[in-house]
Amino acid sequence: MKQCIFEVRYEFNWESAGPSHWEAETVRVCSGPDALEAVEKAKKAAFAQHRLDDNGKEERCIGFRLREVLLAAEADL
Repeated sequence: MKQCIFEVRYEFNWESAGPSHWEAETVRVCSGPDALEAVEKAKKAAFAQHRLDDNGKEERCIGFRLREVLLAAEADL
């Protein structure tokens, strides 16, 4: 079974009363040989993020923009 590590580069933004602000992120994802599987895993993790703003109100990730996917490594297991 072939396993791959993909580097997924994307931007995300937080739910906020202020203007939309996109933040860049890069993650490495272990998946099968299909890059789409890696993108879906990264997207799921991005949307699971949350934080507290300066007023203590919880903000969640509400936007995802894919920038690039690179194959970092592959192996037959």
